[in-house]
Amino acid sequence: MKNFYKFTLTFYISVFTYSCASYKPTDNTLSVVLSKTQQAVTNLAEKIPATEDDSLIKAYGKLEKKSKELFPALEKCNKKYALTPEYMATLQGAQKIVERMDKDFNTIPDKTFILDAVYQDYDAKLVSINSSAENDANTKIKVIIDSNKDEGFFVFGKLSYEKALDIKRFRFNKPTNSATQDFVPGYYLFWLEKEDRVGEPELHLIMSNGTEEEKQLVLKTPK
Repeated sequence: MKNFYKFTLTFYISVFTYSCASYKPTDNTLSVVLSKTQQAVTNLAEKIPATEDDSLIKAYGKLEKKSKELFPALEKCNKKYALTPEYMATLQGAQKIVERMDKDFNTIPDKTFILDAVYQDYDAKLVSINSSAENDANTKIKVIIDSNKDEGFFVFGKLSYEKALDIKRFRFNKPTNSATQDFVPGYYLFWLEKEDRVGEPELHLIMSNGTEEEKQLVLKTPK
C-alpha cells in the first residue's frame, strides 16, 4: 500500500510538472527578437539627432524609454508562460520595421509616424501586462466590428506601423455585423471592404485594463 501511495504521488507530481513546463518557452526566440530590436533602436540614436527634427527626436525618445520598460516585462512573462505565436508575430513585426528604418534611414518616409506607432503598440502591451492579475502577456481581446446600418462588409487589418505597406495581414472570418476576432494587445489598422467599396484604414489601440475583454469598433462605411 505504501508503494501504491508513493507511485500515485510521483505520478501526480510528474503530470503537474509536465503541465507547467508546457507553458514555458522552448527556445530563445523572444530574446533574439528583443535583442535585435534593441540594437536597431540603439543604432537610430546615432542618426536621428542629426535630422534636427524635433518631432522625430521626441518620438524616438518615447520609444527608447518604452522599450526599456516593456522588454524586461516580456522576458519575465515569457519565462512564466511562453508568449503565443500571435503575440510573437507582432513583436517580430516591430523588429523588422525598426531594423528597416535603421538600414534605409534616408529613404524611409514618415519616420515619426512609424516610431510613434511602435511606441503605441509597446505601450498597449505594457498596460495590458500590468493590468493582468498574474502579469500575463498572453491576454486576448475580442474585437467586434460594426459597420453601422450597412452590413455585409469584410473586415481587414494590419499592424499600425505597416501603414505604408500594401498588405492585408488579418481578415475577420465573418462579415459585419457579426465580425469578431481575438487580438493580442497592440496598435492596429482596420478597414472595411465590399465588392469595389474599400474603406480607409483606421488606427485603433487594442489593450486590456484588467476588466474589459471585448472592444467594439464602429468603422466608417466606404462610399
